[in-house]
Amino acid sequence: MPGTLLDRFKQEPLVPLGAAATIAAFLYAAHGMYRGNFKQTQFGMRSRVVLQGLTVCALVGYGLYSTTGSKPTRKEDMRDIDWERLARESKAAEEADKLRKEQALAAQVAKARQAKTVFAPEPKDK
Repeated sequence: MPGTLLDRFKQEPLVPLGAAATIAAFLYAAHGMYRGNFKQTQFGMRSRVVLQGLTVCALVGYGLYSTTGSKPTRKEDMRDIDWERLARESKAAEEADKLRKEQALAAQVAKARQAKTVFAPEPKDK
């Protein structure tokens, strides 16, 4: 399976190293806190923050590298277009639409002539 954790560690080795270093810095700070050594605690917490930031930068860097490296170029992505077939289909669609509109208009006119009340009454001659 290509998406296993071990494969990801091989693809992005800095991320697990950064995570392990962050955990180690946190444990170092916790040990200093347990012993009451505040300088060790401060150093451990500050190094944890720095290492955590570097790990996030590694994640972002690997993400950018993987997305920009695998993009196909525009020429590779383009398909061959059959312009003649496209023009024929477009012309047929336009003619079908024109015929449909003419039929709808003819149906409206026939309906209006049958009803004889849609149009204004003609003036009577004196």
